[in-house]
Amino acid sequence: EMDENLSTALKFYNLMATVAFFAKPKIFPFLACRMTQLTMEHGVCKDSMMGFVQYATMLSGKNTVKDVQDASRIGKAAMSCLKKRFGAADQLPQYHYMYYGHVAYHTEPFQACADMVRQGFDVGMSCGESGNAFINAIHHIKAALIAGEKLPPLLDRVDYYLDLANQYKHEVTKSYLSIFRETISTLIDKGVSTGSKSNHPKCTTTEKSLKARHTVVEHFQQGVRAFWLGYNERCHHCLGKWGEMKSNIGRMSDNYGIFIQGLNSFHVMKRHKTAKVRGIPKNAISALKAANSTSRWNFRNKVHLLEAENFSYQNDHEEAKASYAAAITSARCSRFIHEQGLACELAGYHYKKMNDLRSAWSFFNQAKQCYAEWGSQMKVDSVTRQMETFQISLASAGKGLR
Repeated sequence: EMDENLSTALKFYNLMATVAFFAKPKIFPFLACRMTQLTMEHGVCKDSMMGFVQYATMLSGKNTVKDVQDASRIGKAAMSCLKKRFGAADQLPQYHYMYYGHVAYHTEPFQACADMVRQGFDVGMSCGESGNAFINAIHHIKAALIAGEKLPPLLDRVDYYLDLANQYKHEVTKSYLSIFRETISTLIDKGVSTGSKSNHPKCTTTEKSLKARHTVVEHFQQGVRAFWLGYNERCHHCLGKWGEMKSNIGRMSDNYGIFIQGLNSFHVMKRHKTAKVRGIPKNAISALKAANSTSRWNFRNKVHLLEAENFSYQNDHEEAKASYAAAITSARCSRFIHEQGLACELAGYHYKKMNDLRSAWSFFNQAKQCYAEWGSQMKVDSVTRQMETFQISLASAGKGLR
């Protein structure tokens, strides 16, 4: 056991590391390493486990397979030890957003990570840790979006969090949640009936130390919205800015952003065939194959879909056909309804390019069903317009779709 003086010092380091994580990310690795060093040399205390989780968070940002595997082992061991040896219910909210928001997604399903940070919010509010609870709330919405949770209930959840943030006057939380709310609203119906409510005004982050991080999140979500809306140039611009500004600390959105950027680049390459743009899908496939080695559940379908788009771009129909089928199947197995719909939609465009309109119509119909289940009327309408053009084309040729 660590003696009382060192235990107090470790608690101080923990507070410093928590602040540094949000305000001065470059200092965070030093503090995480220092906490781990003290524990290894002088024994454990309750705050030692946070040192290990923070060290795991630092490792996971390196994105090499070995570092991610080490981070996962260290993080899991620390979480297990915390629960079995120390209990520490009051510290669970901080552990949940740190571990499940930055480490666990490498090995555990996105859906499970979303559920755990939601639990972190509930525990935080019940024990008076509203600050950590709201950080969990932000991570919950981010993870739920990536996991493809149904959009209408997710919008209700965001509004619930925003109501509480208003009551607690937690301006930073309101600022981040407003960004996510705009993304969800756009995906549902472009904000036609789900736009921001008057009691949920958009907030701006005034603290200089948090402004850069807020801007990174804003660029990322703008890129995601542009991708689903089909604004390829805007998506390319926003995710390019996000890539330039994001920190080296591992985040759940990193691999998802690489995935979206990789898919979007195939459309951008039709107009800009620069070496930089051509390298984006290649790097995306490489990065997601590495991620897939530690979590097939989260990343297998993404690798298949990127490969399918690459084969389609190269006009390799047979390979593309097999990869689209694998992407659809693996997305369905992982319960990523939004990415199942996306794979069906992109397969539809591929078959349309090959002038196989019957197969294209079938895939678009599957995509429409997936998007309807997801709750995105915006995507349902977009796919329906594509299907209507097929009906006109085939009708003029004297052929039916049934």
